[in-house]
Amino acid sequence: MEIKTVRYADLELDNPVAIIGFPSSGLVSSIAANYYVSQLKMPVIAGFAGPDMPPYSFIYSGHAYPPIRVYGYKSKEKRGKKGKDVVICLSEYAPKPEQCYDVVHAICTYLRSIGSTEIICLEGIPKMNEEDSMVVCGSGDGSREMIKKTKLKVMDSGMVRGTTGVMLYNGPLFGFDVMAVIVPGNQNLPDPGSAAGIVAPVSKVVPGFKVDTSMLLKEADEIDKRLQQEQSVSVRDDSTQIYG
Repeated sequence: MEIKTVRYADLELDNPVAIIGFPSSGLVSSIAANYYVSQLKMPVIAGFAGPDMPPYSFIYSGHAYPPIRVYGYKSKEKRGKKGKDVVICLSEYAPKPEQCYDVVHAICTYLRSIGSTEIICLEGIPKMNEEDSMVVCGSGDGSREMIKKTKLKVMDSGMVRGTTGVMLYNGPLFGFDVMAVIVPGNQNLPDPGSAAGIVAPVSKVVPGFKVDTSMLLKEADEIDKRLQQEQSVSVRDDSTQIYG
């Protein structure tokens, strides 16, 4: 798969932590990644395009960008405390299985060129019941320390698919420590509530990088109310009896 990397800006980032968010169950990873970008007004600093990717452009701040973009965040010192710089790589399309390796390879090559050493992948999986909770796994020598900071349950065995799965085994070959935050989400609808849960563990790993999740939680509440209304209407319709 031929992939072209386009550089749009240079923020002079210092060892930025990379956050990866591609579509997954409940779109939790995409929602969280896009929420960071919109709330922090992060500029596009790079993009990836190729003939095998969907033929569309994404309009952001009046400019057209390719299907996969990288946004940058320069940390600001507050009260003498210095946070970490961050880049977020996201897209509205999920690469096909045969494309994942090439996409991950292009992303890793770019991240290495800007000095990144840590990668956090956001991944959604189908939520089967209310007891399901976030788990975390990782690869690379330094991933254990990253995982420890999240205070999440560690995934000891199982399968991770897509770009996140490839990143977990391919990232260390590029010298990265890779951590995946795996979030159960509604597989039938966008799930902003589950996406909001990602912010807390990520902020523990990336000092100074945090956003207010109230808008996501409000959106989740509105979705729940609409579903309850629809279910109520459905129940009333089903209970209608016809006598002849």
